[in-house]
Amino acid sequence: MSEFGAVLRKFRKAAGFAQEKLAELSGVSVEAIKTLEAGRRRHPRPQTVKLLSDGLGLTENERAELVAAATRSRTTRQVPEQLPDDLQDFSGRDQQVDDVQKLFLSGESRQGVVVISAIAGMGGIGKTALGVHVAHRVADQFPDGQLYLNLRGFGPGEPMTAADALGRLMGSLGLQVGDSSSSVDELAARYRSMLAGRRVFVFLDNAASASQVLPLLPGSSTCAVLITSRRTLTSLPGAAHLAVDALPESDALSLLAQVVGDGRIESDPLNARAVVRLCGGLPLALRIAGARLAAEPSWSVEYFVHRLETNRRRLDELALGDLDVRMSIELSLSAATEQDAAAKEVFRLLGLHEGAGFDLKVAARLVDRPEAELEPLLEHLVDLHLLESPAPRRYQFHDLVRAYARELPTTEADRRAARDRVMALYMAMAWRARTCRGLADPLSRDWFDERWLSGTDDLGYDEIMVWLDAEAAEVLAAARRLMAGTHSDSATVVRLAIGIQFFWADRARYVEGAQLGEQALTALQRDPDCAPAGAEASIRYNLARFYSVRSDFERAAVHMRAAIEASEASGYQWLLRYSHIGFAQILERLDRLDESTTQAQAGLALALSSADAYAEGEVRFTLAVIAGRHGHSAVQDREFDLAMQLARRGAPQFIGWLIGAIGEACRRGRRFEKAHSWLRAGLAEARKSGSSFNVAECLQALGAVEVELAAYDDAQGHLEEALVLIGENSGELEARIRHSLGDALSGLGESEPAQAQWRLARELYARYGLTASLPGR
Repeated sequence: MSEFGAVLRKFRKAAGFAQEKLAELSGVSVEAIKTLEAGRRRHPRPQTVKLLSDGLGLTENERAELVAAATRSRTTRQVPEQLPDDLQDFSGRDQQVDDVQKLFLSGESRQGVVVISAIAGMGGIGKTALGVHVAHRVADQFPDGQLYLNLRGFGPGEPMTAADALGRLMGSLGLQVGDSSSSVDELAARYRSMLAGRRVFVFLDNAASASQVLPLLPGSSTCAVLITSRRTLTSLPGAAHLAVDALPESDALSLLAQVVGDGRIESDPLNARAVVRLCGGLPLALRIAGARLAAEPSWSVEYFVHRLETNRRRLDELALGDLDVRMSIELSLSAATEQDAAAKEVFRLLGLHEGAGFDLKVAARLVDRPEAELEPLLEHLVDLHLLESPAPRRYQFHDLVRAYARELPTTEADRRAARDRVMALYMAMAWRARTCRGLADPLSRDWFDERWLSGTDDLGYDEIMVWLDAEAAEVLAAARRLMAGTHSDSATVVRLAIGIQFFWADRARYVEGAQLGEQALTALQRDPDCAPAGAEASIRYNLARFYSVRSDFERAAVHMRAAIEASEASGYQWLLRYSHIGFAQILERLDRLDESTTQAQAGLALALSSADAYAEGEVRFTLAVIAGRHGHSAVQDREFDLAMQLARRGAPQFIGWLIGAIGEACRRGRRFEKAHSWLRAGLAEARKSGSSFNVAECLQALGAVEVELAAYDDAQGHLEEALVLIGENSGELEARIRHSLGDALSGLGESEPAQAQWRLARELYARYGLTASLPGR
């Protein structure tokens, strides 16, 4: 009776295939086919036989002959084949499968053994499934056997000891352990000796730690080891590491459809995507969801989505028999508490955070611990994949882990205390930035309390502004939640809004500034006594400014008129004169030039009576703009020059802004050469200020003017520099820069790059609720 290799070669030649062609058709590697035909491996796995039969297109009788050759009596040395069955519905992760497979097939070794450590990730992420899938694909490269051992690193009971693991591995190889008094080192030496020169694949699943695994590594470069763990085993020598993340949507949908199996997923893609989102792309959760739908054929996908969304304990829906997402998370947390009891308490309190993510400072306020003490605990939770760390000192939960954390017992007092500590941090950062630039307005000086700055003594202006850039969206969301909750805190929202106004303006984040201003206005209406009388005037004034920059002049006019009334009622003359000036500027944009002049004259009278040189300079600027609208260019230029003289005397720190505003006014008046001259001067002043945002705003205005002058090369250079300066979290300023950059590239004949910039600008305008007319599609 023929050996398997001879039978395989006969069928391959009859089909007219080279070994490479058969490998392509079957999915079995060329190396494996060569090994089988040469007789170095006589008994391939059933899955390998099936793949070869399919690739060869064998008849039923030919298949039977090939199977018979593969299953004839084995040699006296038993070859262990312990791999668990491959999942029939394994889905996605193509690149990761290829990367790991190539490592095993490359023949490379690291310190004498090929090791894949950190097929690592959270519980239920599919580490074992990925490992088993890869192991089956490379098994034929290891004709002396495949060992599999669950080390019980995370699960009920204690992790397997190294001695016990060695005993099991050696028993699988046909070697009795013998004297139970042998040390781990002695057992490991015998184990390595037995594997020397043999081609064996060792799969160590669910490892607890690197120390548990080290004695189990073969010493022979002919062997390979694959390890999975919920920890990232970075201390393993010579190991390659792979972190497994949640499935992307397309792969998750494919897995869900395979598990459900009756077409409901394919026929309702909208709700199917919702199931994927609510399962966080976690394969374990998706398998449970799919199994529940398969078990309930009367359920629509929409109905199951409703169950997932409305059940306050979503994890109750993601449990079926032995499959349980909650239990999987609990196993990781129990491992954390055994090593460090403080980690469990930290994890519980972090669950109180309602935002998408948090940084170390926020986490320290949440759990009421010093940052230096907390950071190692957070990193320990990251190591166990109970937290994710997308950037240094920044953390976030997987959605289902957050759901679990929120189930942990907390009191209402705990929740309110954590919320208040975090809000106090947001307010302290906002007011610290404001005080770094000086408390210019009387309201801030009168109202300000040093205690609001608690915990920020060692922070500088630039550091705080960068921090606020990253946290701004969550600051806004936290204020919204504070107003919507049963225990709203109007005073805190108003203090926060007034403290952070300068940040919104400095960073050109006017949409967010307006949103928080509206929240503060609601807070004042609910509780008029929560802040000094001038608070409404300040909030209204800044709301008008934010809406004005967004070209929403009608709404800006409503708020600025209210700011005048509130300033008069509260006696804040400083804010009154600036409100008259601001109202004049808004009315000019609404083409109500006579009313604009009246308001400007009122502002000028107040500025002169108070000897406020900067206010006088701003009103002179406003009168110059109105003169330009009437076609009086000479009057406009004279007023602009006077405004600059007054600014230099009264507020030199605002000269850069004023020059930029003059340049923009000239651009609106289509005096492009004049605008260019002013903006070039403004750019030099802005560079002296040290504010990258001031420079970027000036570069954007300059680039827009250069587009009008057909100086497209200069415009492109200035606008690309502006993009570099603003970086991330740049608000709607990025939209304006990309809009102008698209115009410049279009002028240079670079149609496709121009379309790309306009497309990005359009997306940003939409994100910030702005409207703009852009060319292209």
